[in-house]
Amino acid sequence: MSILCATDFSPCAQGAADVAALLAKKLKLPLRLLHCGREYIAMGELPVIVPDDRPEIDRLHAEAERLRESGVQVVEDFRHGSTVGELLAAAKEQPTALIVLGFAGRSAGRSPRGSIAEDVAERAPFPTLVVRQPDVLLSWLRDAAVLELLLGVDLGGSSDAAIAWLGKLAGMGRVKAAASHVGPARDQATTPDEHQAHERDVWDKMHAALPDLPLTVHAHEVARSPAEHFLGLARGGAYGMVVIGTRQRHGLKRLASASFSRRVLAYAGTNVLCVPMKAVVPTAVPGIRRVLAAVSLNGQDCDVLRHAHSLLAGDGEIRLVHVCREPSDGINPVIASRVYFDQSLAAAREHEEAEKRLQALPSSLLHAPGVRITSEVLAHHDVPSAICAAAERFGADAICMGSRGRSRVATALLGSAVQSVLTHAHVPVFVTSPPLS
Repeated sequence: MSILCATDFSPCAQGAADVAALLAKKLKLPLRLLHCGREYIAMGELPVIVPDDRPEIDRLHAEAERLRESGVQVVEDFRHGSTVGELLAAAKEQPTALIVLGFAGRSAGRSPRGSIAEDVAERAPFPTLVVRQPDVLLSWLRDAAVLELLLGVDLGGSSDAAIAWLGKLAGMGRVKAAASHVGPARDQATTPDEHQAHERDVWDKMHAALPDLPLTVHAHEVARSPAEHFLGLARGGAYGMVVIGTRQRHGLKRLASASFSRRVLAYAGTNVLCVPMKAVVPTAVPGIRRVLAAVSLNGQDCDVLRHAHSLLAGDGEIRLVHVCREPSDGINPVIASRVYFDQSLAAAREHEEAEKRLQALPSSLLHAPGVRITSEVLAHHDVPSAICAAAERFGADAICMGSRGRSRVATALLGSAVQSVLTHAHVPVFVTSPPLS
């Protein structure tokens, strides 16, 4: 196991290397110092001018010698190629506890794909520390100051590994931690009781993982981007480090859904530790305390709600969600105004009817002891996507929904909302069978 640090010998990279060396010393691990030289490409029969690597190798050796003066073992690693590609390859070649990178800032000529630090943090299977303020971390590692931390908490599973790393940081030096859960606001306003319940959920999650760590807890539901609100919290406090988890979406998934972690990595004004979900392997099956019950108002809702109750080990929360179909995206409201108006009116009636039918469910199911039940009616043109997004926003530990019992042929021709949710959800999905006729 080792700590991996990339350097280009700039002042920013030297500050990150100093932090990596002290971290390696604290954790009693060797430090691998990596530098990528200029890449050259051979083209057919044309002569190739091989660059002289000796000056850069000498600079890498000098930097390693400087770091060895702090009493840490340093392994030099000189490579050719893309910094991101070679850094990821080096991280996977040997067991890696942490990747440390400097962040030089965002320039006008910055690549549209993002900085090297952003790319590595979103692709590496190991935690990545992006160093912007090395002096803050060096003072903390030398036991000269308390490190103030802001942790982004997801009530789902994407922050579990980040919470575990917060415990490791507390073992390296004195820390003062604040845990904040920021989620998008629902259509209905959050009541004071619901807000207190959310903060209690965050507290319970943190206390279960880190019972001895003193911290403050906050929950926020905001109309604007959760990432922007979280960045405002980070800028408003004297935080020396922000700790966040990431699901590491790639390609079209990242383009379709803005990444919370990537925006924080890009725009936070302080040091950022980004911890992927896969960085910590679960040792036990997690308990279920929050269930999203997707109801279709077709006669199965009581069965779905009963099964949702059965999934809770004790106290917990159930969020009833019904999705009304929005007017089709393919309808131009100007050209086909009558069709669009008719569909909008039908959607409004369905929304109103759904709210009434949710309130008419049996009181014995809606008022179970120790279980909080809230409801939400959404409008979306893609029902499975809306259910998955609502589950992630709610921080659900599981999704419970009913199946209409279509045949294989019908499912192949028409598609299945259940099948789509099973494919795209990040939490277990429990499917109830249709009632026998």
